[in-house]
Amino acid sequence: MGRRKRRKSRALLRPRKVIPKIFLCPRCGQKTVKVWVVNDKETKEKRVIVKCGSCLLEASFQYIEIFQPVDYYHKFIDMYYEGKLS
Repeated sequence: MGRRKRRKSRALLRPRKVIPKIFLCPRCGQKTVKVWVVNDKETKEKRVIVKCGSCLLEASFQYIEIFQPVDYYHKFIDMYYEGKLS
């Protein structure tokens, strides 16, 4: 006589945390701020543009390889609260 077969329990997989691609605007409060990497044709270097889709608040930064979109967004927020963007 044998024992009853036990069910094998599956390990619960937690979803990976994903860095967001759309952010909150400091001026209008809507989730419409996007970050783009653009090639400048005149200077032939990469630029990063952070722009709100609803209130059109915009900033441009020099491209740095180790930075991610979140880093540029935080630079954008810092500039806004320092009063450098209007």
